[in-house]
Amino acid sequence: MRITIDTVEYSLKGTKLLKQISCSFTNGITYVVGKNGAGKSTLLKLLATAIQSQQGEVNFTTLVRDENIGTYRRKLTIEEIRKIIGFLPQHFTGHSNMTVEKYVTYIAFHKGIPANLVKQTVAQWLQESHLMQVRRKKLRNLSGGQLQKVGLIQALINHPRICILDEPFEGLDIGERIYFHRILQRLSYHGIIIISTHLLDEIQQTSEDNLLYLNEGKIAYYGGIEALDTVTQGLQE
Repeated sequence: MRITIDTVEYSLKGTKLLKQISCSFTNGITYVVGKNGAGKSTLLKLLATAIQSQQGEVNFTTLVRDENIGTYRRKLTIEEIRKIIGFLPQHFTGHSNMTVEKYVTYIAFHKGIPANLVKQTVAQWLQESHLMQVRRKKLRNLSGGQLQKVGLIQALINHPRICILDEPFEGLDIGERIYFHRILQRLSYHGIIIISTHLLDEIQQTSEDNLLYLNEGKIAYYGGIEALDTVTQGLQE
């Protein structure tokens, strides 16, 4: 699986939020960092197909092996893309009038979990994320951290090939961050994980991860995680 962005631009109300963005993503975790207003959330919405680029292209391709013509990259349709994406927006609300258990059950069916496994799957996620005790609470009555966990569950419940997560660890304690980060690490072996975060100390500096630094809508750095200290210094200036 590969996502390729080619000279993409995006403007809102006359303000250019993304400027000539070109890069590609493959399996593994990429952290997107930058100051407020740098274009992080806009980029993630673009990758999640929530908005469309006004200039340039965003292509999702997968390797296909054909006996007659050999191996080639096939471009996915928008319907195919949305079936394999898990997306957590920056301000997740869900269906605020539904209870936690009913909402997660609804999402499990919607994301294609087999009907005979839905009840077990929902119970496991709620138990492991410590939401079982609030399963009958409506989403609108949850604390910020509890709602954030529901948002993460709806993005990850079907183990998607592509995860687009905007500030996923906001409001979570250290144990909860570790729990969800382990899930993301497992998914990253066979999928594309893109995480926007301002919690730079939460970024685990492993050689497999990448770092994308946005500055005023442009890519200031895209490469290995070893540049985190330099990028952190730039963010503090």
